[in-house]
Amino acid sequence: MAPVIHFDYDFSPYGQKTKLLLAATQTPFQKSDQPIVLPRPDLQALGIAYRRIPLLAIGKDVYVDSAHIIQKILSELAVKPIKRSPADHAYAVWGDTVFSEALAMIPSEMLTEGFVKDREAIFPFLTRPDLKTLRPSAVAQFRSRLRQVEEEFLAGSAGPFIGGSEISLADIHVVWTLRWALKNLGIGEKEGAGREQFPKVWKLVESLPEAAPEVLDASTVKKRILGSEYTAKGPVEVEAGDAYGIEKGASVNVESFDSTPGSFPQAGKLVGTTIDEVVIEIKDGIRLHFPKIGYIVRRQ
Repeated sequence: MAPVIHFDYDFSPYGQKTKLLLAATQTPFQKSDQPIVLPRPDLQALGIAYRRIPLLAIGKDVYVDSAHIIQKILSELAVKPIKRSPADHAYAVWGDTVFSEALAMIPSEMLTEGFVKDREAIFPFLTRPDLKTLRPSAVAQFRSRLRQVEEEFLAGSAGPFIGGSEISLADIHVVWTLRWALKNLGIGEKEGAGREQFPKVWKLVESLPEAAPEVLDASTVKKRILGSEYTAKGPVEVEAGDAYGIEKGASVNVESFDSTPGSFPQAGKLVGTTIDEVVIEIKDGIRLHFPKIGYIVRRQ
């Protein structure tokens, strides 16, 4: 079986989300710890310039973007099925929105010049000159979000999850940013966001499955990935009528739509596309899989 290796650092909120899904679906995986700020030599050694976390390697195929990783886990990796519904995309948008709001709650002592400089290309919000004055308003806003979950999302449930006693994809989409803010940002210690005020939210957070993957060193990660076969079923050709207008084998750059233009482009050769995905090949034959939503693909 091809190795499944999750690249992240423990503070990463999106990394916590994808690991939560891996745990909830009982999917075996190993972990590669990455620095919280650049450089990331382990990824550079693999030819990966893409700078966001998490990434998920399945053999010699590496998937980027948490939403894309989640779909891959659900469609191919999950050992235990997880309950899904047509409302899952709406819950996902809600969770992403709350994460964006929660950035204003990052403690001032963390907002060092080095941290902000490292993140400014992907989170321009962190360069606001008034950022360090926003925390009280952001906490007030977050408490309102907690009320939504307590009194609306969990209102009709016997708990601890949105759909009852079994965790669902909706829970994954909602709870990751709540747990990150309550525990990693210390909001749970603040008056008005505790268990007395939001008992259902805290019960949800404390009922989540925990992942305990083996942590691999850099040399082992590289050896296992390069020693693997390709696992993806496709694509290996450019979709007919593809909007990029770029032929298979062309040299391209891929970058995020919401980052500063020209920041951390990922170079590679175009392998193939579908309506949802673009695949490029980089150093040593590793293939990177990007979703089309949220990314720019241009000829070099």
